[in-house]
Parts: sequence; structure tokens; C-alpha cells
Amino acid sequence: MRTSFSIVTVVYNDIAHILPTIDSVINQSYKEIEYILIDGRSTDGTKETILEYLKKIGKITLEKQDNPHYIYMEGFIINSPSISFKFLSEEDKGIYDAMNKGIILATKEWINFMNCGDRFYDTQVLEKLSLQNLDSYDVIYGDTEIQTHFRKEISKPSKTNFKYRHYFVHQSSFVRSKVANIFLFDTNFKISGDSDFFVRLFHANMAFKKINIIISCFNSNGISSSLSWRMFCEDCKIAYRYNKFVPYYLGLKYLLLTIPKRCMRNIIYFWIKRYIK
Repeated sequence: MRTSFSIVTVVYNDIAHILPTIDSVINQSYKEIEYILIDGRSTDGTKETILEYLKKIGKITLEKQDNPHYIYMEGFIINSPSISFKFLSEEDKGIYDAMNKGIILATKEWINFMNCGDRFYDTQVLEKLSLQNLDSYDVIYGDTEIQTHFRKEISKPSKTNFKYRHYFVHQSSFVRSKVANIFLFDTNFKISGDSDFFVRLFHANMAFKKINIIISCFNSNGISSSLSWRMFCEDCKIAYRYNKFVPYYLGLKYLLLTIPKRCMRNIIYFWIKRYIK
């Protein structure tokens, strides 16, 4: 049986970046794809842009619109019938609630979250993954091209112990859909729900495998990459569940390393912008 992928894109009010993300999925050379778009009832035109684009490139086989605040659509890409799509637009309770909706709709073997603003590294990513021997694994993850304020760099996660946090970018990971359906994301988290998700998989003895492929391009200037008291507290909450002493270590690291590093980076970025102006 050929390897198949469910790719989920979660979006809310991001009309500027949604089409490049969609194109990075449907232009993959490997076509055994189910593409799931979850919109949180955007008000900036994102929803309309997605609808217009899907109707332009796809054949609609099912469409429901029970009220002005709910839309559900299924279909396939006309030029690539083996790429099916599902589009759901309704209000949600945050990003992890939206991602759970994607999991519930997924029917293929592997699921990946390529959220709005991110994209696959190139058109061959899924083709390369399909050639790997993945039978014995539940989670696979690879490298990431990270866009910072200053440059692009390749992140190659080397740590394989995910007892307290994960060390890879979730856009560069795939989870077996049947496993994701069992665990789901904890919607009590607002920023670190992906880390909690993978830590729970690790403690449940799910099999992880590192693939030496650059899978995604990720913009590191989002909320989960900025200094955040909430993110720190959520990371401590995850770690405390398994070792009550780890939050003390995280606190020292945050105070002595993370804060100075981020502050210095922001100062440099400020002066570079000022110099350019």
C-alpha cells in the first residue's frame, strides 16, 4: 500500500500568507495527499480567498453551509485527482482546538500540520518521505529551514530524549493519524500544546525516527518564538508532570540564557533597522 498523507493547515485572519502555504502542499510531486484546511471564521478575507481558490483549481463534491458562520466543503484538485481536500470554516477555541478538528477529519496514514505562513521546503518532500521505511515508527521528524530577523538557517535537531519537551519544529514532523486521534492536543495550552503532545507520545513509548530531510520552512518570528511568560509557565507545567525539579532548571535557563539572548537579538535587530532607514 502506498504511503499517504493528511496535511492540515490551520489559519485565522492571515490572508497575506495562506495561498503560498496552500501551493506548497498541492504542488508536491507526490500526490497521495488529503489536504485539510481549518479556518477559525476569519474576518479579513482569508475565508473568501480560500473558497475562491479551491473553486478555481478544484472540483467540489460536497458543500454544506448551515448558517453564515459555518462552511464545510470537500473535493479534489482537477489537475491532480489523487489530491483531495476538505475545508472547514467555523469559530474555534484556539489553535489547538482547530488542530484537533484537523485530526478528526484526517483519513490518511500520516498527518502533518503545515500551518498558515509555513511551507514545505521543496516540491519533493513527500516523495522523499514515501521512499523511507516507516513501518515501525509512530512519529517521524526532520530538519527545518528557519527564517529569523537576520537570515535563514537550517535547524537539525540532535536530541532524541523528549521527556520534558520536543526539540524539533512541529511543521517538520508527521504522526500516524491513528495515534494522533488517540492523544489529540490539550486545548488548555495556548502556546506549548505541541510540546505537550509530543512529550505525551514519548512517555507512551511511541517510536520516534529522525529523517535526514529538510521538511519545512518556518518563520521563527511568531508567538511561540518570542519571550513569553505564558510559554515559560506552560513548559514548566509539562515538565513538572514528569519531574518536579525540572522547572527550577528551566527557570535558571530562562533567566540566565534565554532572556539575555532574546534581548540582545532584539537590540541588534532594532539598530540594523534604524541603520537601514
